[in-house]
Amino acid sequence: MFIFLVFLLFIAIAVFCLTQQKYTKATLFMLLMGLSYLIVVTCIITYMCKDAYYYNSMANYFGIQKSLQNQLLFLPISRLVLIRIFHLFTVMFLFTGLCSAMYFAFDLTARRSRWLLALIAVPCVLQVVIYDPSFYAHLYYWLYPDFMSAQRFNTVYESIHTVTLLMNALYIAAGIILLLYALYNAPKVRQIRSNIVMILISYVSVHTTYYYMNYWAPDVLVKVSKAAHFIRYKPINLVGNPSIYSLLPYVSGFCLFISLYSIYKYARIQNKINNQETIISHNIDSALLTSQVFSHYIKNELLAIKAQSEYLESLCEESPEVVEEIRVIEQRCNKVYTRLDAIHQKNLKSRIELEPVLLFDLLDKLLAEMSAELKAIKVNYARSERRVMIMADPYYFSQAIENMIANAAEALEFVPEKSRQIDMIVNVKNKWVELVIQDNGPGISEENLVNIFQPFYSSKPTATNWGMGLSICHTIITSHGGKISVDSKVGTGSAFHIVMPLLSMDKQERR
Repeated sequence: MFIFLVFLLFIAIAVFCLTQQKYTKATLFMLLMGLSYLIVVTCIITYMCKDAYYYNSMANYFGIQKSLQNQLLFLPISRLVLIRIFHLFTVMFLFTGLCSAMYFAFDLTARRSRWLLALIAVPCVLQVVIYDPSFYAHLYYWLYPDFMSAQRFNTVYESIHTVTLLMNALYIAAGIILLLYALYNAPKVRQIRSNIVMILISYVSVHTTYYYMNYWAPDVLVKVSKAAHFIRYKPINLVGNPSIYSLLPYVSGFCLFISLYSIYKYARIQNKINNQETIISHNIDSALLTSQVFSHYIKNELLAIKAQSEYLESLCEESPEVVEEIRVIEQRCNKVYTRLDAIHQKNLKSRIELEPVLLFDLLDKLLAEMSAELKAIKVNYARSERRVMIMADPYYFSQAIENMIANAAEALEFVPEKSRQIDMIVNVKNKWVELVIQDNGPGISEENLVNIFQPFYSSKPTATNWGMGLSICHTIITSHGGKISVDSKVGTGSAFHIVMPLLSMDKQERR
């Protein structure tokens, strides 16, 4: 039968996830939720097979053939034990579902989590006790008829059942709300958020199928007669079309496997973030490949120009002035060739590998490397005590920031040396980090701002600038899931705003 195959396969995959140690508390509770769901469905099917009321309709509900139904009928387990297992794992499903959502949504301390788990567990434990058939029977024998009538006793239990139904529905709703909050509060990294979306969809789907089939549980599944000292087991009344229940194992099985895959991927990402390992790798946009081709083409043209200049030099040996000018051209060609070769070698790496990076450490290293280039410029950069961590490729992200700072320095070429200034500001807003690189140069005209990130566009003469720098920066930042924009006015300078997803932020460790 499909549900039992799903049960075995789920356990096998869960054991694999645990042995691989790719789990967190949230994923452990999610695994227990899936296991509880399968046990609840199995108990319902087995209980119904043992009930003569459903003897001729099990094929309609769950597609169970007579041979399997007879095997379950004579299974050496009483209906009393089945009810207890059913109730236990019904509340376990609700408890673990809410706990998994809680751990996805919040980073709880050990003390606070213990209190919350205990608070959530109390109503669940009470339901297991209140709806236990033996407890129900003993309570009925004690209260009837000395303290209340049979009708009054049933009315009280119906009122309790109404309260527990509402409470269980609130558990499910709270879990969904917490996962939505986890999605809202998650780092704005596409790979992380997509896994949370998959977990949310699976969570909602599993709880929807559970609620459709099992919204009434737990409940009193026995009827007691004190006069006859007899306990009769009541049938499980499933609502809705029987054909829908035949699809539920397939739907729920699919949702559980999607949930398993999602929590495995999410836990893997979380563990590697904690260990600050490389976790995400994907292709860079084709604009960088375009720059590679462009660099290669220009390098070949420069080699051709050098060959022609050497030939001209041999023809002008009697004119020292001309020879000197030709040698200047060769030197400039060599300089440009060396620069292009460096750019080309850097761009040979066509994949970015995102990993947890401490932003201020990266900026410190970058400014130290550019100290010679920035020696005539006052750089205002205030390092925070906060450990601001982002997901970035250190190589490419540094290349983009270096290009932005170099552009700012170049914009100060005609500013008096004592007035040259670059401001670097880091702002944290919600789940984003904003890096502002601002200069007090001549600024950019409004008509040029529209095209500033377009490939091969430049407001400078093409003999000295090819317009690839800001285009590459834009490609790198957007490939990281970030954004880049510019504010500028002619005569007041320019400010480039680089916004990146915030991964975490805490106090600088004391050394």
